[in-house]
Amino acid sequence: MSDAANVAQPSRPGFIESIPARRLWLAITLLLLALLLALAAWLWWLRTPPIVTRVIPAPPAVLAPEVAARAEALTRQIEELDRQIATGRTALQSLSCPAGQRLRQGATPAAPPAALAAAALAGPLPALGTGALADQLELATALVLSDNRLGTGFFVAPNLLVTNRHVIGEVAGGEVFITSRSLGRARPGVVLRATAAGNPGSADLALIRLLDGTAPAVLGLTDRAPKLTPVVAAGYPGLILQNDPGFRRLVGGDASATPDLNLTQGVVQSVQDSPQGVPVLVHTASVLQGNSGGPLVDACGRVVGINTFIAVDAEQSGRVSYAQTTGVIGGFLADSGASVPVDGRACPLP
Repeated sequence: MSDAANVAQPSRPGFIESIPARRLWLAITLLLLALLLALAAWLWWLRTPPIVTRVIPAPPAVLAPEVAARAEALTRQIEELDRQIATGRTALQSLSCPAGQRLRQGATPAAPPAALAAAALAGPLPALGTGALADQLELATALVLSDNRLGTGFFVAPNLLVTNRHVIGEVAGGEVFITSRSLGRARPGVVLRATAAGNPGSADLALIRLLDGTAPAVLGLTDRAPKLTPVVAAGYPGLILQNDPGFRRLVGGDASATPDLNLTQGVVQSVQDSPQGVPVLVHTASVLQGNSGGPLVDACGRVVGINTFIAVDAEQSGRVSYAQTTGVIGGFLADSGASVPVDGRACPLP
């Protein structure tokens, strides 16, 4: 064996050993400094609790083109029927006969619906159990779809539905779709009137006329909602709809598919004026995106407010739900020519 084979080969230095000590310490110091700067920036960002105030529209939902085409054809048929009805109604107006009645010879015309409703408010107020209340909300609440938006609405007359203005977007005077299990399928509606667009806290209402059929039930209004009044919020929150099989079929083009109505309970916490001067109820019933325009009702099934916006405090993990009061709703309906009596009776405890 040669002497060259017995000579030990020098070992190669490792990665760390190949870096001069001064450069290594400098790199470590710069890394620690960068981490300290990032921590300081994060603490500075958290120095003030960020509060987010936002309206509560739901995730986008689009109906299939064939559904929209069928709705358009129905709308044209209904417009023609309305024209024919209006022509015949002119000849009957001189009789002062309320719509839907026939005046017999020698008979006295019955009281108009508004007078009948006002007379009904004079009697004792019946208390509703939870089952009866849920059934009433199922019959009088509906999902509203418009221009890649969705929200909730409730019927105040058999063919008139109230919702939030931000639910319908910019389609005032245009068409929307209304559906619920009680209606049976998606039906066309037309926006009759809406408040002006504004920041959360502004008056936020829209009135929609159902063009096909009528709702099986309506909700009355009350101005009796003091603190600690038990309330129920009804609506179609998007977080729950995304897992609802009926809703998935609906957005897939099945106009007969309907989602399940969501109900949550709470109490009135406070009665305030928004920064824009609009009276609102602060309550603890849970509302999410998609509850916009839905009714907030008392234990007797009367609307005390319309769920409109929420406030979220990220630092305290807090959220507050706001409903515009029936005073705002009643004034809007009166200005729209669709006055609804307001029931001032106290709701008996169940």
